[in-house]
Amino acid sequence: MTLTDAQIERYSRQIIVPRVGGRGQERLLAARMLLAGDARDIEAPLAYLVGAGVGAIGVRVAGGRGGFAGKIAAARELNADVSVTVADESQGRVDLALLIVGSDAARKVADEIVSYRDVRAWVVARLDAPGKIAVIPGGSTIAPSVDASMLAGVDRRSEAADFIAMLATAEAFKLIAGYVENPSRAIIEFDGYQTRVRVHP
Repeated sequence: MTLTDAQIERYSRQIIVPRVGGRGQERLLAARMLLAGDARDIEAPLAYLVGAGVGAIGVRVAGGRGGFAGKIAAARELNADVSVTVADESQGRVDLALLIVGSDAARKVADEIVSYRDVRAWVVARLDAPGKIAVIPGGSTIAPSVDASMLAGVDRRSEAADFIAMLATAEAFKLIAGYVENPSRAIIEFDGYQTRVRVHP
């Protein structure tokens, strides 16, 4: 895919970022992504990813999409380069799944999604205290790569939950854009707003 002049202008603030460039933007536009979580936790990530030009985004809203239909419609109008659809079941090949777990309903959706076979990379965010994010590049299954706590029952919500959700969204962006060559699996752990990164080879 070659960027048009209009796309170069639209995404110029991203294209000038070192290690993103035109090639990273082309990857974003060609990507197929799945975003899942509670409506309140995925609204801002969806707007960010649509604005960034992630080509096709399937949205799975925990507890039903009732009140979220308007947000999906608004996202579709935000960027004509992006397709936003409701993802009630496996979407076939998905370059990345971003799972934002802020409630038991969202955890149940995430637990179902991890069985999908055609997902190439994963970012899983836990919004309960203490928060954590698992970044899992490549591979076709999440289970061997994430400790059991990522899909365990949900506890008290972290005061940094919104920050964690957006940081997970940025990690998803980086994986899709190819920001790091040969990225490693990592767990980002939170103590309030402070973080500690554990890298797994």
